[in-house]
Amino acid sequence: MKTILASALVATATFAGAASAMTNAPAGDLATITHYAPSVDVTRLTDKDVNILLSAIHSSDSESEKRGFISAYLK
Repeated sequence: MKTILASALVATATFAGAASAMTNAPAGDLATITHYAPSVDVTRLTDKDVNILLSAIHSSDSESEKRGFISAYLK
């Protein structure tokens, strides 16, 4: 019984972790991020990552500063 319960808890934690790593961001936001980082799999970003990247994209920084920040953040 303990083994079954432990296995169920591990499985639940694994699936919950995988689900939380995916974003619920609108496709338009993900497309905007892809414009600045075309090689990134944006579907694996968390909602927090998306918000940080969009804040940088919509900032008043120059395009090169935005790309530099995004590149550094995603490494």
